[in-house]
Amino acid sequence: MQLDNVAAYGGADSGMVVFLCTASGRVLSASPRAEELFPADGEQTLRERLESRLRLNTTPSLGSALIDGEETSLVGLMDNREITLGVTPLNDHQRMVVMIESLCPPTSLDSLTGLPDRSAMLERIREIQSDGEGGHRLMLIDIDRLKTVNDYLGYHVGDRVIRDLAVAMQAAVPDDVMASRWSGHEFMLLIPPRQAEHSSQIAERIRSAAASVRFNAGEKATQLGTVTVSIGHGALGPGETSRTQPRDQLSSLNAAVYEAKRTGRDRVVNADRLQQPSVYTTGGALDRAIHEGRIVAASQPIVDLKTGEVVADEALARMITPEGDVIPAGLFIEAASRLQMAHRIDFEIINQTITNCVASIDHRPMAHFVNISGDFLQHPELMEQVISNARAACECIGGSGQVEVKPLVLEMTEREVLEDTADAFSALKPLIDFGLRLALDDFGSGYSSYRYLLDMPFTFLKIEGALVQNMSESVRAQKIVQHIQAMAKDMGLITVAEFIGDTRTADMLREMGIDWGQGFHFGRPEIIRPLTNHNRAMVHDI
Repeated sequence: MQLDNVAAYGGADSGMVVFLCTASGRVLSASPRAEELFPADGEQTLRERLESRLRLNTTPSLGSALIDGEETSLVGLMDNREITLGVTPLNDHQRMVVMIESLCPPTSLDSLTGLPDRSAMLERIREIQSDGEGGHRLMLIDIDRLKTVNDYLGYHVGDRVIRDLAVAMQAAVPDDVMASRWSGHEFMLLIPPRQAEHSSQIAERIRSAAASVRFNAGEKATQLGTVTVSIGHGALGPGETSRTQPRDQLSSLNAAVYEAKRTGRDRVVNADRLQQPSVYTTGGALDRAIHEGRIVAASQPIVDLKTGEVVADEALARMITPEGDVIPAGLFIEAASRLQMAHRIDFEIINQTITNCVASIDHRPMAHFVNISGDFLQHPELMEQVISNARAACECIGGSGQVEVKPLVLEMTEREVLEDTADAFSALKPLIDFGLRLALDDFGSGYSSYRYLLDMPFTFLKIEGALVQNMSESVRAQKIVQHIQAMAKDMGLITVAEFIGDTRTADMLREMGIDWGQGFHFGRPEIIRPLTNHNRAMVHDI
């Protein structure tokens, strides 16, 4: 039977890649396009003809699919583009094999490099994560200092580096590795299971390929050295086949590249061997917690050291895992700061504090301290929303919502305040004008605290916890705390000592004249009752 007769079986035009072969794989005839792409070299089987350019990465094998005599689809890669082989039985002895490009139409190709773009790679990644087999690996390649190249030599040089690196990289990796343009300065590789154990060698070949790329931009280029790349690689697959859950696999890969850059660039890091949870993994968990309402306030009491009465509390951020575990802020706040997510946590805790303040109007009035970050000061729209929510709360309890002092106290450290205190004051002024007070936290931990006292209208001064903890053993710590109290009294500031852990320390602070105290001696942070969805809706308008 000749290929011309295949039309009777639902065939194809000559522009398609079509083979007619026996169940054993012997090629009987092929379309012109198939002959062009996969020319015969003697008496080759279909598998032998295809494997010169095509790598199949699914089971069953092509040989098994031909023998079985059932309609089958096999997925593979050719020239970094994903294709599907459709095997159709025509009778007991003959098979029609049609090659179809499946995932990378022209609209999914990067215009600069000709590689599949991010959307094409993401679709393949999601397929593998949802129902694929284990054993794949991903590799993220970041071009070092590309921004410097663009700024110093021009974007035309940067584009040439990207294009030349794409060519060099494709020549350096096996044919069955899918390469894509992931972002402006990054490439992503999908490594099939058969190549997974060679990931480190593939990465090193890419590093060597990058070194062969030239800037070609005159004498200026020599000052930039050679083109280098930072590479991270890690497992990809469904949760049951990988140590890292699918939702965290891309984050883990980013963490590996970050580690490669942090330790000097031009190196390879295996994401599976990173010892600590990455900032990106933590950030992903934090983002989900924010969206799912699992960032909650834990209240710690603050007492008047003279009377022992609770006069205030501090709302401390906690993250609740899907399993119900409570994660303290110390384990996620650094990730939040580095990923510029701290303002979202601040906003959550402030609004919860406002709502809980309204819910406790039958109790003795107290000050409610909440932490804010420098990141929060960069978001005036959030501050406007806080004022709107606080004004609505004041109206709920019969207040005017005007300039009278409000129970909410915004607490910040000098590390978090903007470098220019004038900018910080300008950002905070709407909140101050509304009647919110300020507290300077961790006073005594840095050298510039006095400048903040000079430029900002603080009401409270919270003394660095390490000084308080060392007071019982260190005369110097005692003298420093005594000095802080004397200065604060002269300035009319209320002092709050943190980290008080025992009666002796509390007594010493009382004798020094410290106003208020906070620490495990008086009470540990306790989760405020979870807000209902109705309550959350009342305070979250953005």
